[in-house]
Amino acid sequence: MVAALKVEKLVKWYRSGKEKILALNGVSFEVEKGDFFVMMGPSGCGKSTTLKCIAGILDWDSGDIYIMGRSVKDVPPHKRDIALMPETYALFPHMTVYDNIAFGLRMRGKDEDYIREKVKWSLKLVGMPGFENRWPNELSGGQRQRVSLARALVVDPAILLLDEPLSHVDYRLQRKLLEEFKIIHREVGNTWVLTTHIQEQGLSMADTLMIMNTGVIEQIGKPQEIYERPATVFAARFVGEINLVDGVVEEQHGEDCIVKTSIGVFRGKYYGNRELKGEKVAYGFRPEYVTLGVNEEYNGNTVKAKLFNYYYFGSYVEFMFKKDGITLKAASTPTTRYKLGDEVMLGWPPEKGLVLDKPSVIPGLNIEEVIYGK
Repeated sequence: MVAALKVEKLVKWYRSGKEKILALNGVSFEVEKGDFFVMMGPSGCGKSTTLKCIAGILDWDSGDIYIMGRSVKDVPPHKRDIALMPETYALFPHMTVYDNIAFGLRMRGKDEDYIREKVKWSLKLVGMPGFENRWPNELSGGQRQRVSLARALVVDPAILLLDEPLSHVDYRLQRKLLEEFKIIHREVGNTWVLTTHIQEQGLSMADTLMIMNTGVIEQIGKPQEIYERPATVFAARFVGEINLVDGVVEEQHGEDCIVKTSIGVFRGKYYGNRELKGEKVAYGFRPEYVTLGVNEEYNGNTVKAKLFNYYYFGSYVEFMFKKDGITLKAASTPTTRYKLGDEVMLGWPPEKGLVLDKPSVIPGLNIEEVIYGK
């Protein structure tokens, strides 16, 4: 089956005078029809540049982009069968909601009866029936966001591109729109490609998640797969909180490894294909898998550490511990009670320990630099 979107060895340079900056370094990926595909990474990683190349806003230096099997290298944006929902909504202030949504259809030469029905359909889809005669300055941020989405969907694009669509609304509205985006995507059934730098958005919305870093792809997969089995230290850190310490592999039996670190000897899983005995690696475990106050009979990894801080988040508390200068985090219920300075035994299952042999797909990076941010 032909992919809805194929990006092949895409290279993009930005030029400023004599200076050249490599924004995309041979980026390749495919998006299947009907997928909710999320590109996630820090600012400057290349995700918005990639999206703008797909949209036709930016040209590129080498490689190619295919939409529904057709190269769009020399195809103007309005003939690519795409729609873009920009970060800043970009509603026309001198047009009503109706005319904003109808704009794309009128540019395509559709008749007014068809336009009327499609605008009505799109407003109902985004939960705003009856808003046709409102002006953009009469709408809340969330309502403007929905109108922008309706305007993009009304033209029935094969691919909908969404560039950081939730960056300008408050947290509560972000959560509500997360739910609505997933529902609308399932109802419409076309292909969505979204960019974000926020972990929660990427993990919760994506059918397929792509982690980017400085113009390259760190990992592509299902959100749970990347979270539970990250390919690199960078990917592990970017998709969620994780405790990391450098160490050396003492034993390896298939996936099962024993790693000696500065704070203890721990068991964990390695999901790569290399022999690691004697190799320097990163050992990691996520805070939510830590059990506090385990006893000597606990059948797993353990380390005793001193509590030096904690943060209350309502549904859970994040406890901060120190062990020989290494910070360790544990997430627990609000009913857990410890005092600052308490020595607490932390435990976690061996199958939740991660053994990571690659700092990043970018060559030359040092394990310790990526772990500790040196």
